[in-house]
Amino acid sequence: MKNKVCSGLLLMIVFVILLTSQSILAGVSDEVCSSCHDEVTSDFGATAHGIYFSSKSHLSDATCETCHGSGIDHIEDGNPEMIINPANSGQFGAKELCLTCHKSHKFNNWNFSAHGNADLTCADCHTVHAKVEKHVVKRSSDNCLKCHTDVRASLSMPSHHPIGEGKLECVDCHGAHGEPARLTMDNSGAELCYSCHAEKEGPFVYEHAPVMEDCMICHSPHGTIADNLLKQSEPSLCLSCHPMHFHATVVSVDGDFATPQAPERAGTSDYDSMERGFTTKCTQCHTEIHGSDLPSQATSTGGQALTR
Repeated sequence: MKNKVCSGLLLMIVFVILLTSQSILAGVSDEVCSSCHDEVTSDFGATAHGIYFSSKSHLSDATCETCHGSGIDHIEDGNPEMIINPANSGQFGAKELCLTCHKSHKFNNWNFSAHGNADLTCADCHTVHAKVEKHVVKRSSDNCLKCHTDVRASLSMPSHHPIGEGKLECVDCHGAHGEPARLTMDNSGAELCYSCHAEKEGPFVYEHAPVMEDCMICHSPHGTIADNLLKQSEPSLCLSCHPMHFHATVVSVDGDFATPQAPERAGTSDYDSMERGFTTKCTQCHTEIHGSDLPSQATSTGGQALTR
């Protein structure tokens, strides 16, 4: 009799162990998660992840544990530290969790990007459980400007790209996930600018060297006090590269003069010559500053004065 009782207890213990092991292998169902997190699970089907999972047959059985890991310890202990939460920076490698699925080429350089080196996680910018109609990412410029306060200040300058007006977003020019060249998109430098300002690209017969090199030599793209996003007003900006122009910087004297830079270029001056020169924009004469196919008519410049 005792042997039968012992064997029966042994079988029961084995049965319990098997049930327990099966439940451990099975993990925690979404129904169990929803008992506490109903605000998340009830609308999950309307999120970007939910819609994508349901559209892919091989992902249709994805559960909460697909992203959050096993919930057994979390259920037993009730401790939020016992479940993977990508919103907590660095916990269980939050960035790596997202990158296991998001394997587009644009994430290839994430670990070397400015955002990656700043220890940002995907959840710092993305609201994963938001409904699609509410956008997984906030209006991108607002999202970026909460950290990039210097750019926010620049956008308040008199001349600025229309980001605050909603006609452009930061992501129209910048790739936040590690794209090359100062976080710009696939094109870099002048090529990026030409994607919108195609009329400035050329090629031109008579070219302006800084235009061919980098628009940022003369322009500051987020915003400036000077017109047309120029780093300085004219003629100061032009004089930072070009020698002093004979009629713009000659000492104000009466009578004929010749300049040290170009003695052959003589003229007549009066006491107000320099003042008039510094209150005159170079582009009043050199109108085609980005380049031209027509030679200028001044013989001393060899047709390269970009006046027409």
